[in-house]
Amino acid sequence: MKHLTIATILGVALGTVAVVGAAHARNPHCAGGIQYVVQGMRDKDKGNLEDYRRQMNKAVQQLEMCSTEDPADFEALGYLGWAYAEVDSSCLAGEAFRKSIEGLTAKDPKKVDWARNNRDSYWATAFNGGITKINEAQAAYPNYLVVPTTDADRTLREEARKKYLEAAASLKRASCLKPGDASTMRNLGSVYAFMGEWQTAEKTYQAGLEVSPADSNLIKAVKAVRQAYANGLLDEKKYDEAITYYQDLIKSDASNSDLYLGVAEAYFKKAQAKEGDARKPDFKLAGDAYAKAGQLKPDNADLTFNAALAYQNAGEHALAAEQWKITLKLRPNDTDAMTAYAATLAELKKYDEAIALLIQAIGTDPKNKSFHRQLGAIYTKAGNSAKGTEEFMVYLALHNGKAAADAAAAAKQAAGGSAAAKLFASQGAPDQVTQWEADGQKYETWFYWSKKNAYHFNPAGVQLQKSDWSTAASAVGKK
Repeated sequence: MKHLTIATILGVALGTVAVVGAAHARNPHCAGGIQYVVQGMRDKDKGNLEDYRRQMNKAVQQLEMCSTEDPADFEALGYLGWAYAEVDSSCLAGEAFRKSIEGLTAKDPKKVDWARNNRDSYWATAFNGGITKINEAQAAYPNYLVVPTTDADRTLREEARKKYLEAAASLKRASCLKPGDASTMRNLGSVYAFMGEWQTAEKTYQAGLEVSPADSNLIKAVKAVRQAYANGLLDEKKYDEAITYYQDLIKSDASNSDLYLGVAEAYFKKAQAKEGDARKPDFKLAGDAYAKAGQLKPDNADLTFNAALAYQNAGEHALAAEQWKITLKLRPNDTDAMTAYAATLAELKKYDEAIALLIQAIGTDPKNKSFHRQLGAIYTKAGNSAKGTEEFMVYLALHNGKAAADAAAAAKQAAGGSAAAKLFASQGAPDQVTQWEADGQKYETWFYWSKKNAYHFNPAGVQLQKSDWSTAASAVGKK
């Protein structure tokens, strides 16, 4: 799975938080709490951390009482958010800031920016801290989902795990300060995704979508982790669960080719786990899903290749032929597709088409013994046993024999006046001379690759057979 893109925040200035003084008589707990915040921040700036912590704890106590006694003092609520943030109570801070911002917007708009900027400053610190930890985790062990095989890698992966957990903690603080913020939820979800915790990642992204339902990056992220979860089911060989999950995803994303690919892979692997004819229904369903994926990605020959292979395994030769034909339009020189298509055509008794395809494949790779064997089998199945024998002789020579180091020198050893010697005189030296045995008999084959033929002799130089694959011979037993 490809990594999800991590959004980074740029240009955030973390300056000194602004102080807004009280300008009117107010509840003494509110006024006292504000003074504790102001004094605490001064102590912090001076490095007097002991007094700073004491002042902030008192600020929280006073301002909590203030919020109960005078909930309409929205400026004091902003200070309460400030105090909570300083004592690392981010969720309480976020709630206090929210109430302050909402109240000031209606009652005192001039002070809204003060409250919002204070809140955003703490949010930015937590957010950027999370991004830093993500980057450190990926630097330590780039792909957390790869199981380490050495002690060194295990150490690095553990370091990455700790960094990811620190990133999650920091981003959770940020999400408390600005609940549902899309950028925060994207990155927090990405931490879980990087660690392979797909369902937690999805819940996190969904929480972001509740606040920002149109965020395209969150929408893409949800799709990605859902698919990753389904892929995990597939890896765990939970094929039925994977199929059900993929099919459920298709209901809301019917144009996603990768989802159909997932269904196809699950059915294909499920079929492979069975024996005999019991495999065929699942192979058929795999073929259907591969074919649908191919329709959605019409330039992807791998999908049509796999569809054809699945149909072929299911015994659905007509459907397989359609997919092989599409594959060869996309990859005209794919000899694997040619030979598989030829086998399918032979099953459909379209022998001439099958033979023509194999001649084309042999033209691409004439020394491939498997191509000659398959051509011989199709000639024989079609009733042209003579051509079948020609090709089987080529196969046996290539399979059983060993090519001479110097073809011309080997050919010159032919007995004078023999058919082999006469061939040498008329056709010249062969490209390859191979000596081989079959059924206790010795043979010598001369290959003229450029002329697309071969001659087979016994040890005395008597010609036993000529093989010619320069053109496709018609099938004899066509039906």
